[in-house]
Amino acid sequence: MPITAETLILAALLIAPGFIAVLLGITLGVVEQKIDRDIFYLTSFVSSILIDITFIWIGQQTGKIINSQNAIRGVFFGPDRFYIESAVTLFILSCAFGLVYAITLTTNFPHQVRSKLGSWMSHQRNPWQPWEGGLRNAEQVMVELKNGKDISGILTEYSRVGRERQLVLAYPVYIDFEDKPSREKTILTEEQIRAVHVMTTREREGILDKIKYFLSNFQFCSCDESSE
Repeated sequence: MPITAETLILAALLIAPGFIAVLLGITLGVVEQKIDRDIFYLTSFVSSILIDITFIWIGQQTGKIINSQNAIRGVFFGPDRFYIESAVTLFILSCAFGLVYAITLTTNFPHQVRSKLGSWMSHQRNPWQPWEGGLRNAEQVMVELKNGKDISGILTEYSRVGRERQLVLAYPVYIDFEDKPSREKTILTEEQIRAVHVMTTREREGILDKIKYFLSNFQFCSCDESSE
């Protein structure tokens, strides 16, 4: 295939989807750790291959014959125009992959798999510090402050690895404080915190649990409509 402007545009169309998907995934998935450049490029290229294969498969299902380089070029370039609808479809598919990546990161699917593997052992290894691991499922916590006072509340936010250790508590209750105004939230910084005690935890629904819950509700709604 000679190197022409059309060839370069086609190459960009086939390579860019992976970068779009990975960037969307790490942005929506709130990835705070610095990603190695080589890993980012490798993940993007692999994602591009998966997206392109899916795109070609969808095209074949719609009746198009895509079995050569010229056929792939023909999906995007016609005799007298550029098929913008094909590029839009590829872009939408890239965004769909990015949303899947984001959901996987948000629900922490790798941690769920790691937990299943670690259930055979007495200890687990995680890619984060105990600060983050210990607070992942925390609901109500009590914080010992360095000034000798205690405060309890519902944990809504906590800082991640590599950042200053901070907590956000909802509906805080100050113990032994002279001033006890009604507060909706309070922010505690690392300079204030002596120790954190987890009083209660919440069960995190895994992605499989959410899928089962969605399917059960869908079947229930279908049964109700059929009975009517």
